[in-house]
Amino acid sequence: MRFSVVILMLFVASSSLWGNESILSFAEPSSLRYTGMGGAITAVPEGLDMLLHNPAAFTESLPRRRDKFILSIPVQLYFKPQYLFPILKDVWDVENQLGQMLLNAKDLITSSGIGATPYLSMGYLGRSWGMGLLFTTSAFLQGKPFPLGVEGYVMGNLSIPLAYSLRVVEGRLVDVSVGAGLRPSVALYKMLDGSDVDAIVAGRTDVDDLLDGILTTPYLSIPADLGILMVGHDLLYDGSQLRLAATLKNLFGDYFVPGQSIEPLPRELSFNLGVGLFLPMQIGRLPLDVVVSAETKSLNQLLSDSQTFFKSLAFGLELAVADFIRFWGGLSSGYPAVGGEVDLGFFSLGAAWQTIESGRYVGDNPLSIFHLGISLEF
Repeated sequence: MRFSVVILMLFVASSSLWGNESILSFAEPSSLRYTGMGGAITAVPEGLDMLLHNPAAFTESLPRRRDKFILSIPVQLYFKPQYLFPILKDVWDVENQLGQMLLNAKDLITSSGIGATPYLSMGYLGRSWGMGLLFTTSAFLQGKPFPLGVEGYVMGNLSIPLAYSLRVVEGRLVDVSVGAGLRPSVALYKMLDGSDVDAIVAGRTDVDDLLDGILTTPYLSIPADLGILMVGHDLLYDGSQLRLAATLKNLFGDYFVPGQSIEPLPRELSFNLGVGLFLPMQIGRLPLDVVVSAETKSLNQLLSDSQTFFKSLAFGLELAVADFIRFWGGLSSGYPAVGGEVDLGFFSLGAAWQTIESGRYVGDNPLSIFHLGISLEF
């Protein structure tokens, strides 16, 4: 039995967070590996990514060490890294700490925006099924002039993802599995405008006043995910795998308020195709696993002309040395992704950088993510 406690920090710089992409997609958990490989993991997911990105992977997991129980405590911070210390400057010497932080972050709010998403995630990952618990809180502010032109949101979300996988073809050279998952969720959501920000800066309101009434309108969502994964064994040499995958994510995924005519909060429906290679090697006495992956994301948007073909492309690479050091690289919408992790069995430390495109075409609205991860396993 293995438990993992993970502490993550993400720094995000963006020209805008209000593009074609649903703002809720930025509040959903992502693994360090997902970030470092440019998001190209539909055919090669591990850990909680099997619950979140391809439910068919439980019966077709990669042939290496697999954690059964996972507990993660991450926080995502959305801002440019160079603003970290100016934002915190003099905060602890004033009574209105939140208002002072917003004043110190004025330039950032009026350009790329600022936000935070701390969350707790845990899961059980069996051989054919898995389930988890994800609790997320999120806030984001952006706009100008400051403060009356600023807009944003605060949100709390509780989700219980469930997934089941079934192997439908089992042969000497080829296995095929299908999977389905549900992620029932309840969210508390409130839009923020310039008057809210002005009241915070002036000290006329606090967090309790700001969130007053948010409990009265819970949003519900029951998104469904479908996946298929085909694995070809020993096609190149003994132990190698060719992996082909397809997923349909966020079916019926919009948040809604039962019995009320409140506008739903959208979750992006996406149809994804992925391919991957798993290549175990040996360098002297040192084992080396190589994972190469590629995929097209949100093909439904490509067909509807709401995004370009190059935006949909993602490529990933992983080099795992003796299951001790992992290096990642990739491309997402033409933007590079890099990362790495050192795993001592009970402790691991990693970092990754990824830039994604949240607009319609490459260069429209890039979003850069700096991702740090600390993991304790017991």
